[in-house]
Order: sequence, then C-alpha cells, then structure tokens
Amino acid sequence: MDSIPLNPQTPPARDRLVLVTGVEQPEGAYAARALGTHGFDVIAHSFTSEAAERVAQDITGIGGRATAAVADLTIDGEVDRLFTGIEDTHGRVDTVIHSAWIPGPESTGTSLQSIHPHDWDRFLLAHLRMLFTTVRRATQSMSGRNRAGSIVTVVGVDRLAADTRESTLTRRVIDGAIEAFTAAAAHDISARTVQVNTIRLIDELPSPEFPDQHITPDFDTALVFLADPAHRSWSGKVLSAPTARFADAH
Repeated sequence: MDSIPLNPQTPPARDRLVLVTGVEQPEGAYAARALGTHGFDVIAHSFTSEAAERVAQDITGIGGRATAAVADLTIDGEVDRLFTGIEDTHGRVDTVIHSAWIPGPESTGTSLQSIHPHDWDRFLLAHLRMLFTTVRRATQSMSGRNRAGSIVTVVGVDRLAADTRESTLTRRVIDGAIEAFTAAAAHDISARTVQVNTIRLIDELPSPEFPDQHITPDFDTALVFLADPAHRSWSGKVLSAPTARFADAH
C-alpha cells in the first residue's frame, strides 16, 4: 500500500476557489469546513439554503472565506446556473469537491428484496445524472481558461454506515459507479489541464493484499492533496482515507 507523503498543513495555491457540493450531508459539511480552514475560498453548495448558509457562516466565523449556493444538481439548467453564477462573481472555478447525496431506498430498507424497482430506478438516475452534469459543467468551466483545475468525488461511509459499520446495497452500487466514472472521465479529458479523482472514505485500512491502494492519513490530507491540480500524475486514481467521525458536522 502506498502512503501519500503530504503534510496536511501544506497551504493551497494562493486564492484557490473550491465548490463543495452537498454540504447538507456530514461528509460535504466536513469537507467545506476543512478546506476553509486550509485557506481555500469556499462555495458551500446545498439543495437547501439553510444548510448552505450554516456551513458558510461556520467558515467565515473562524476567519475563512465562504459563500452559500443553492441548486438542484439533478437538473441541467440548475447546474449551469450554479457554475455561471460562480463564474460571473469570481471569474473561475478552480476545484470541485462533489459529495452531494440524495436520500434513497436505503432510508426505507437495505436489502435487495426490500427495495422497490421504482425507487431503485429513481435513485440511480438521480445520482448518475447529478454526477454527469456536475463533472461535465465543471470541466467546461476549468477548460475554458489557462489555469489547471481539479475535480474530486467523495464516496464511502455515510451516517447509516457509521452506525452499522456496513454500507447499504444502494450506496455500494453508486459508489462503485462513481469510482468507475472517475477513471473514465480522467481518461477522457487526459489531454486537458483538469484532473479527476475520487476519495474513498473507509472505516478500516485495507488489507495488505491490495498493494494498489493509495492511503492518506486522514480525510483532510486527501482533500488538500487532490484539491491542488499540481498532482496531475494522480488523475484517475482513488485515494482511500480513514474517515473522521462526522457526528459534529452539523
């Protein structure tokens, strides 16, 4: 297993603007606050204004820079409106941390037999559309200027998994799809200056039987490392990070 030789206190490039999606979820809220602490200018996105404003206020309250943003990422026009608003206001989007998550079948049942086909279809469509439209629009924004960009998707344990120590069927399927999409997208845009990666949150370190695993000391380290597009040789890779406990994320 490879470890990432990075000091988590390493400051990011000057004036980097990061959009963190899904701050109503513990992982997204934690990512936004962590990057704000490390000196990034943060756009805290949520599906609801209350969550976005709460996280943005938390960051500014500790001396960071943050702005709240609201959009339904399953709708193409809303995704475009979100990025256009950021571009009009800030002139750029440097980094996207995509951790948005919509409650689905796992909230009513975790087993294969208990999930209704309609819920399954809706859940898959919503998350894959959200992933596709967000990454595509982010790539367009970053590729339209002479400045490198970074897109990082976050998968792994969630609140339910943290309680049960076991990811649900639907979450595992979507996480696998996100990781596959990351690798494919990185290959598709390899000639551009945009790097695409995934952070996989884990409760326990992987077995030494999997030597291709890249492990970071913690979630903060993985975020800061991959938010910097200087690490283009890592594009397409999945970094595993021992999860922090997000109980105090709200």
